[in-house]
Amino acid sequence: MAAKHFVVNIVTDAHAELAIKFATKGENKFAYGSFEFDEAGHPLLSDAAAVIRCELEQAVPGGDHVILIGRVHDARTGSSKPVTWYRGGFLPLGESAA
Repeated sequence: MAAKHFVVNIVTDAHAELAIKFATKGENKFAYGSFEFDEAGHPLLSDAAAVIRCELEQAVPGGDHVILIGRVHDARTGSSKPVTWYRGGFLPLGESAA
């Protein structure tokens, strides 16, 4: 893996369609959403719940994925509530699943 830095954009419920596009193959995923690009070319989702900039510490094989472990260098939060994917839908963090 060549990249030494990466960005994690934490999505909100307003990003459901965008998140689904990133989870599927094909097309330019960055054509959707309100992305800005920093000086290094990293995509920053302007209306994200949070944006976390990291330096790569370790890349761990995980089945058909690679799990990136990074040292946080910068983070900013937005005003919207973050969500996670849970049992086929988006669940706001801090809420109990039914």
